[in-house]
Order: sequence, then C-alpha cells, then structure tokens
Amino acid sequence: MSVVLPRAAALGQGLRGPARWWQSWGRMNRRHLAALALASAAMAMVDATAVIDKLNHPGVSKIMVFDFATSVIIFGLALLAWVAAVDGVPASGRERNVRVVWAVVVAAVLAACIAVPVMHALEVDKLWWEMSEKMKPPPPLALVIFGNAINFIAWTGLFIAAAEVVQRRALTNEAIRATQREQAALARDVLESRLAAMQAQVEPRFLFDTLVDIERLYQRDIPAAASNLDRLITYLRVALPRLREAGSTIAAEFELVQAYLDVVRSLHDGSPKFTVMLPDDCRDARFYPMLLLPLVQRAIRADDSAVPASVRLAVQRTGEQIVIVLRISTPGGCSEDREIARVRERLAGLYGARAELECVELHGDTTQLTMRVPAATA
Repeated sequence: MSVVLPRAAALGQGLRGPARWWQSWGRMNRRHLAALALASAAMAMVDATAVIDKLNHPGVSKIMVFDFATSVIIFGLALLAWVAAVDGVPASGRERNVRVVWAVVVAAVLAACIAVPVMHALEVDKLWWEMSEKMKPPPPLALVIFGNAINFIAWTGLFIAAAEVVQRRALTNEAIRATQREQAALARDVLESRLAAMQAQVEPRFLFDTLVDIERLYQRDIPAAASNLDRLITYLRVALPRLREAGSTIAAEFELVQAYLDVVRSLHDGSPKFTVMLPDDCRDARFYPMLLLPLVQRAIRADDSAVPASVRLAVQRTGEQIVIVLRISTPGGCSEDREIARVRERLAGLYGARAELECVELHGDTTQLTMRVPAATA
C-alpha cells in the first residue's frame, strides 16, 4: 500500500501537468507577445546578414521567410517553456534555477525537432547548401537536428535570461514600492498619533499667565474672574484629546480656536474681535488637529504687549478642495519661522502634494494665511 500510493500521486501530478501549463500560458499578456515579436525580428535581421550578399539568388526570399518563421518557433517555445517552468515558484533559489535551465534545453530541442524537419521538407536546406557552394554531400538529418539544437540553446538561453532579468527587476521595483507605501502609511499613522497627543497639550505659558491673571482679577472683580475661569475651563474641555478618533472636523477645530480666543479676549479687554464664516457644507469636512490653532497662537504670541485687533476665519469648498482663509490684523506675519515650518511639515505628511499653505500681506497691516486641503467628509 505504501508503494502504490506514491505512484498514484505521481501519476496524478503528471496528468495535471498539461492543465497547469495551459493555465500558465493563459496568463501571458501583451508584454510577453511584444517580447516575442521583438526577439523574432532581431534574430531574423541577424540571419538576414548571412544572405545579404546573395540577394540575386532565386531562393533567398524563401530562406528569409523561413528564418523568420524559425525565429518565431524558437522564441515562442522558449516563452511557453519559461512561463510554465517558473509559474508558482519563488523569484529566486535553486528550484527556479533548475527549472529555468530545463526550460532552455527543452525549448531548444523542441524548436530543432520542429524547424529542421520542416526545413528539410521545404528543401530550404538544399538552397542553403547550394548557396554555400559546398561540393561534399549534406550531413544526415539527425546530425542537423543535433547541431541546430545546440545553436538554439544559445538563443533560448539569451531570451530566457533577459526575461528573468526583466521579471526580477519588476518584482524588486514592486517590493520597493510596497515598502515605500508601508513606510508612508506608518509615517502617516505616527503623525496622526503625534497630532492627537499634541491636541491634548495646553501651552504651559498660556495656562500659567491665564491663571495668574484670573487670580489677580479675583481680588478686584469676582464675577469677572469667575467668568474668565469658566472660559478657561471651556477651552480646556474643547482641547481635550479625542484619542479614539482618526481626525477632527472643520467645525471642531473652529470651536477650539474660538474657545482659545475667548480666553485671550477676556484677558485683553475684548481683543481681538473674532468673526467666523462657516458654511453648512463645510462643517463636517474632515480636518486634522494642530493645523489651524498653531497659526492663531503664533499671531497672539507675536507681540507680548499687544494682541491683533481682529481675527477673521472663513472656509469654503471649491471643487475637490477645502479652502480655509485666516486673516489677522498684524503686519509681518508671513516671515518664515519654526511654527510655520511645522504646519507645512504636518500638511505634507498628512496630505502630500495635495495640500498647501500660502501667506500674503494685505495693505501692509493684515496677514492672510490660506490653507488648501482635499475635501473629505469625516
């Protein structure tokens, strides 16, 4: 029983072999056919150089047509043998190398066994013998088949070697692209995690100064101090991290900016004036944290003695983009600094080339920051 089962399994695999080869050949594409046509044309041109000085001979055209047909047979069989041999095996290793060698030999022998008898039947070999002007009789058919098989091994070997190089290079490039995609996705995840963690952070200096001002205000005006403390608590509640969320929305980030500016206004006699334009079709648009608030905080911290007179925030959807315009009544706000560079870096990490941040100075006393990001619903 132990002997019969392995033999039956081997016989079953042998019967499945032609079906597997047929499936392998069915996966050939236009690139394979283009390679076959190019290699056949190249070999036919090389063979044509051998008869270029005998174009006046009556059998030259027949020889050239047969040479081209032979090229198609050689490389067609090489392509079929290679595709079937490497199907389902790793891209490198001993097993693949052995299969490739067998594909070269089998394709060359089959091509010789097909091409040489056809050449003999069409009497192309006689034409070659007459054109070579040799007086001795032509060699036996078996010897011609053997000699052509050796010659064809060189051609099939070159063809399959080129196919191996092209395929391995394609697999290597695809592996590199897959690794780059994984690295980009990982970097994006890390950046989103960093932004979520930054969202929970409250600037220590801002928190300390606010608490000191509220403490002093309690000594003069208890209701006003309590109102300012409520605004600070509101800001802290809004600024709490939404760690389980993949991102934020335009409305949520505008609310965070408004809560922050409410605290600033309570400490600076109602300055800056804050106006918002938020259309309904943009409220739920996906937006990441720590892209907008740092720009506002940057303007507030620009001058310790004074704050901007006004901050205007507007957003609109234009096609496939969300455009956010931030106008701050402060001059010189377009100078590149660390905060601007960080926001640009975050935009590039989250959106790539699909997002941008522009800054222009209007009338010499107003800074306008325009942020464009892809439109997506949270």
